Amino acid sequence: MFRFIFQTILIKQKEVILGYSKLNVIPKRTIGVVIIVIIATLFFVIPQDKGCSGDARCIQGVVTEVIDGDTLKVDDQQIRLALASAPELYDEAGVASRDYLEKICPIGSRVLVDEDDGQIMGSYGEIIALVRCNGLVLNEAVLSENHATIPLEFCSVSEFYVNNWAKENGC
Repeated sequence: MFRFIFQTILIKQKEVILGYSKLNVIPKRTIGVVIIVIIATLFFVIPQDKGCSGDARCIQGVVTEVIDGDTLKVDDQQIRLALASAPELYDEAGVASRDYLEKICPIGSRVLVDEDDGQIMGSYGEIIALVRCNGLVLNEAVLSENHATIPLEFCSVSEFYVNNWAKENGC
């Protein structure tokens, strides 16, 4: 009996010296599950930056139609360029404006739509937004090429009035 107790004490000493015991051994599978849960939690808790500002919708999609010089459809959702007003299509300048927008962001292009926090209740069901396409901010591009003007009455409500392109064009 003393021999059994002595062997048990030696085994316990060996476990303590080597840093393990049967009570402290965690199966590798459990460690893997815990790591996955931690990573998944961090993914959902830490906000993911998609390249949009503010809290309104941030949409990544494909241009399905260019309607006119300041409006296009992304995944069949109508998007109007914030702080840009192009001439209507019955005007020759309106057709040129639409053609320019279609040239720099043709149908099938991937875009990032950053809905304007100050204008989330867009008119006629449109999303009013800043749109990035092929490395360009479309709002800025149509303004800088004189295919649109800034409707000044929206400068005070748009989140994008602080952008350099908006300031340079009158906001």
